[in-house]
Amino acid sequence: MTEVLNVVTQAIIGIRPDLGESRTAITRDSALFYAADPDQPVLGLDSMEALELIAVLEQEFGVELADTGIRIADLGTVGDVVDAMSGTL
Repeated sequence: MTEVLNVVTQAIIGIRPDLGESRTAITRDSALFYAADPDQPVLGLDSMEALELIAVLEQEFGVELADTGIRIADLGTVGDVVDAMSGTL
């Protein structure tokens, strides 16, 4: 699963280079969009960046989320994405 986390992290940094440049910690707990908990790290992706992330990961892992039971709306954190992609392998 660590390998999947590394791929997801690199995909996020590829889409949002500013996160890599600022050395923002990207962990399983990092929220993709926003967080209800003020202590939770937030990456702040917008909807277009989220779609780009899904497209990159579909290509990387050779899977289409539309063909799985995974709903994009259920992917709130990096950990959710890692678990979803791990489940498709």
